[in-house]
Amino acid sequence: MSLIIDASVQARRIIEKLLAVKPGEEVIIVCDTATDMRMAYALAAAVQAAGAEFTICITPSRNPGDRSTNVNKVIEAAYHGADVSIGLTRSSGAAIYNRALWERLKAKRIRHCSMVMRDMDNWIKGGALADYEALFAEGERLAEIWRQGKTIEITTPAGTEFRASIAGEVVFVECGKAHLPGMQMAFSDGEVSQMPNEGTAHGRLVIDGPICYIGSHAEPVTLEVANGRVVKCYGEGPAARRLRQILEEVENADNIAEIGIGLNPMSLRNGDFEEEKKARGNVHVALGSNLTYGGTVYSPVHIDMVMYEATVKIDGRLIVDRGEIVFERE
Repeated sequence: MSLIIDASVQARRIIEKLLAVKPGEEVIIVCDTATDMRMAYALAAAVQAAGAEFTICITPSRNPGDRSTNVNKVIEAAYHGADVSIGLTRSSGAAIYNRALWERLKAKRIRHCSMVMRDMDNWIKGGALADYEALFAEGERLAEIWRQGKTIEITTPAGTEFRASIAGEVVFVECGKAHLPGMQMAFSDGEVSQMPNEGTAHGRLVIDGPICYIGSHAEPVTLEVANGRVVKCYGEGPAARRLRQILEEVENADNIAEIGIGLNPMSLRNGDFEEEKKARGNVHVALGSNLTYGGTVYSPVHIDMVMYEATVKIDGRLIVDRGEIVFERE
């Protein structure tokens, strides 16, 4: 019973405070067959309590490469009648990375909260307990620095040496607030991210944190990158073998799609990539589709990969120092 009460409290917080749902608004909640429906029902109750209308849609669960960044045409059409979208697809990011939703977001016709690939623990523990007002303010300060940047560099003790051009691309603040049309958030949340300029990423990524669709792994996975694409994947463990399979079989899975910096001081280091990519000082790079970041590369996947103890520089300015956020000290 305590779990349900906690979920209801968080649902009210999301709907009333973070999304600021108003009476009369239409809210679409997109689930899949793997979603914990207690989450959907708690959100629906909170929407109704706010005087708004909800519609719950359930799409098939998706596997990597199996249209995992797509929803069906019925849901695509439903976005056009919604003021607010909430993504709860458990098996994939279909409810956030699909093209139809992002066209509505870019046109500032909808606002969105992503809780894809998350379970009840993500709602009531760790990063979910953060002060989102403070987190959003810090995210805006980091984004202002990032927007002026032309190059980004990432190094790690594990061996990452990565560089890309970032000039002119949109910087996204995903720090737990989406109260205006065109804004997006997640829950739990806490990152600033951007797409590198297409074709400009070079170097080596050594992934020692959790990977989307794969999870935690004992042996680091090494990716060689040239001209914005992964050209080789090293490693003998199961994580490397699975990632190689995805890179070989899934259209454009080799594209460097996103760079993100976690800011949430409450997020856990628990092996869950959705929790860890938001954790303060963790850095992630994503492979696959960059359409949601304003790019031109479609892929059925968007794969976040977390790195520990990273050092990040934007135009030579130190932003993260071996996993510690330092940009406000510079």
